[in-house]
Amino acid sequence: MANHAPGIQEFIDRCNAAMPPDFFKLPNEQQRALYHGLTLEFFYEVPAGVTTEDVIIQHGGRGVPARIYRPAKRGDDGLLIYIRGGGFVVGSLETHNTVLAELCDKTGLVAVAPDFRLAPEHPFPAALEDCYDVVCGLASRPDSLEIDPRKIVICGDSSGGNMAVVVSMMARDRGGPALRGQALISPVLDFTRWRSGGADAPLLTGGEMEYYTACYAPLPEHVAHPYVSPLVSGRFDRLPPAYVMGAEMDSLLVDSQAYAQRLRENGIPVELVVEPGLVHSAVRARGLSPQVADAWRRYCAAAARLARTGEA
Repeated sequence: MANHAPGIQEFIDRCNAAMPPDFFKLPNEQQRALYHGLTLEFFYEVPAGVTTEDVIIQHGGRGVPARIYRPAKRGDDGLLIYIRGGGFVVGSLETHNTVLAELCDKTGLVAVAPDFRLAPEHPFPAALEDCYDVVCGLASRPDSLEIDPRKIVICGDSSGGNMAVVVSMMARDRGGPALRGQALISPVLDFTRWRSGGADAPLLTGGEMEYYTACYAPLPEHVAHPYVSPLVSGRFDRLPPAYVMGAEMDSLLVDSQAYAQRLRENGIPVELVVEPGLVHSAVRARGLSPQVADAWRRYCAAAARLARTGEA
């Protein structure tokens, strides 16, 4: 049995106290309030000099809200688009605000957080189309952020990692922007194995995953769709190079491993890093665990490297 990294057991205990493992049985608004409460339980300051701007990004006659993060000193004209996790159901610009601000600060790059529509009010493919529109809107007007549209890296964690992978596929399939890279944290890439629940892991229960699956893909024919469960029916050719951060004690680790293998089989450069002793959603523990802080530092460095050079 693997051991938790230092600080992780405290992180698990505090998460479960602030947001009980069966939170998904509550009404959606209560779920979202509890999830937002984690930003108070694990408080981080926005790095000095990082500025934010809330905007509406236009594409194809639609506007999608987003938040733009600008570093105190830009190191490059690449762009990071980070899609937050939360099972497609919980989360907001505020729940991942300091994550985006630190990503911006550590990379010296402009970062953008799409504020996509949530399930179950807006099931698949609403959130995906929002994120894809943000990518297209920014790539088509690079002067607005003074970026190079050839140096866009799509990032995301958990369900946001799923959407980052799928947006890469959509860009390929629709002749959209040529993304420079993908920087993923514990993406969930096969929802078919969660339709009837599954094994519990720290901070991610089978019941929670079953609930998210039902909210996001309520139509049975959508669960195995290549844009919902890429590992089941997706194609992996002509995708951008990838850096994938997995966690040893996460039930979604197998998704990261399988995705890395599929990319390699298609000749796509990929670096898979399995962080020992870490659990799902561990980035929030970067102030508690030196190992999380180091993993987060390396993730940010990889995202910056992908933007600069396209090398995983």
